[in-house]
Amino acid sequence: MTCASLSPEAQLLLLTAGVPPNDTAMRRLLTAGIDWAHLCALAEHEKATSIVLRELWRLGLPTPDAGAHELRQRAAASVMQMLHLEQVLLKTLDVLAERGIEVMLLKGAALGYTAYPSFVDRSMGDLDLLVPPQRAEQAWSLLQTQGWTWPSARWASQRYTAHQHLPPLIQEPGGGSRLEIHGDLLPGGHPFRFSAATMWAQAKQVCLNGRVLTVPHPRHQLWHVCVHFAWSHEMQWGTWRTLRDVAAIIRRGDVEWPEFVDLARESRAGTCCFWTLRLSRRLAGADVPDRVLAALRPPRPELLLERIERHYVSNLFPSKDGCPSVLLARRLWEAGILPGWSGHGPVRPWQVSERWMAGSEQHESEQPRHPSLWAQLRKLGAGLAYLRRTQRFALPVNAR
Repeated sequence: MTCASLSPEAQLLLLTAGVPPNDTAMRRLLTAGIDWAHLCALAEHEKATSIVLRELWRLGLPTPDAGAHELRQRAAASVMQMLHLEQVLLKTLDVLAERGIEVMLLKGAALGYTAYPSFVDRSMGDLDLLVPPQRAEQAWSLLQTQGWTWPSARWASQRYTAHQHLPPLIQEPGGGSRLEIHGDLLPGGHPFRFSAATMWAQAKQVCLNGRVLTVPHPRHQLWHVCVHFAWSHEMQWGTWRTLRDVAAIIRRGDVEWPEFVDLARESRAGTCCFWTLRLSRRLAGADVPDRVLAALRPPRPELLLERIERHYVSNLFPSKDGCPSVLLARRLWEAGILPGWSGHGPVRPWQVSERWMAGSEQHESEQPRHPSLWAQLRKLGAGLAYLRRTQRFALPVNAR
């Protein structure tokens, strides 16, 4: 019986997330043959084009001109965008500093100045800035007088009443730069015992060309990456950057593992951290100690954990063979995260998107419709076939 697995292109993309990458495994995949159009599409989807191209150049293996041409073009555009985004960030920080508004860099912006050699080395689609919650509205309004625009028709304010950030701002022309002003780390009502106040209290500072930038403590950076991926994104979006971020933070060498484990447990994020770290070790070779995974492991047999992991891995990237049912995907997410055991109560991450949709006007054609009995039976059959397929899914060999 044939075993399903991630495509060679997806496997190669994941290997480039390693810090450093596994050269032997990459050479083996490249020698066997790659669909360059598929690789380029995946890399673009994950905002990984510049890093993928750099790693291919480093290996020195020949690439077909037709296949590599588009990748080179997109990688060059990505680098130019990141250089521009860094200048936009620094100007924005200067504007806020002039008004005495404290700012902490979050996510990609913070990682670019701490876990990576340079800002450009950490690709991102937007800038995330945390400010004291009582000054978030002031900062958001101020920036709209400094070249930033709020497309209210696209991001209505009522959608953000319980959100961790205010409506996104874009910078014209073209809207190529996007900025989110955060007053908190996660949406309102989240189940975790961790606050932005704690992150502020233990924040670190880094110097950059005469500027002093505030960034989260490494322990909090890793926690935020894990929770953002496993809970907010339900392990379905932002995969490549998450795995690479985890590997980069750990390689930096200043994660205090006993303290991190304590934080994960006490904040009710143990299972979220477990799955993000386990996937990062398997797929990107992140140097996660066995003792850390053992301490955070959900109370489930290894056989069951591996079966759940097969589902998670098979859905990391868009695929026609992915989980056919939203309901089934949610049940499998719960099977791994164990929200009841973790102390999350009835709170689930998809309630955020449901609140989002409730905050927008839906036309009659957009209202949910009840499927027919035949449609429900077909979906049930598709779900059972998917579960059988995942049991034959071959997990990638540990990248370490």
